[in-house]
Amino acid sequence: MKNHANYGEENTINLKLVIALSRSNTSFQRVLQTFFNNYDLTIAQFGVLETLFHLGDLKIGELIDKTLSTSGNMTVVIRNLEKEGLIKRQVNVADRRAFVIGLTDEGRSLIKEVFDAHLAVLEGFFINLDQDEKKLLQKMLKKLNGLD
Repeated sequence: MKNHANYGEENTINLKLVIALSRSNTSFQRVLQTFFNNYDLTIAQFGVLETLFHLGDLKIGELIDKTLSTSGNMTVVIRNLEKEGLIKRQVNVADRRAFVIGLTDEGRSLIKEVFDAHLAVLEGFFINLDQDEKKLLQKMLKKLNGLD
């Protein structure tokens, strides 16, 4: 038997928003991972490659900040990308205790290919929204996160 409890209008809306956000995120993560599987990449690996592609060489701490990752996860991601020959780790000349991470030629070539295809995947995911709706959704999500 379904529980039709009444939690009040605001609580009901909040609960429905949580479900809608969770379903959207889960659906998006599935679409992305299915796509990245074609390139033997994880979402986190793509995030690192894409960040290095657009921002250039970065220290590990900067990569963690830019990709919203954790240091433990980033260590694994960097190690695996390095094994694949997609990134290189170099001693930071300004601080010899730190490393700078950059793309190899192979990594740059791969991310160019993947990123262009990724744009098409995003277009497909957001197909049900027009440009104004996309802008409104972006604005609302930024506001939700306190960034407006």
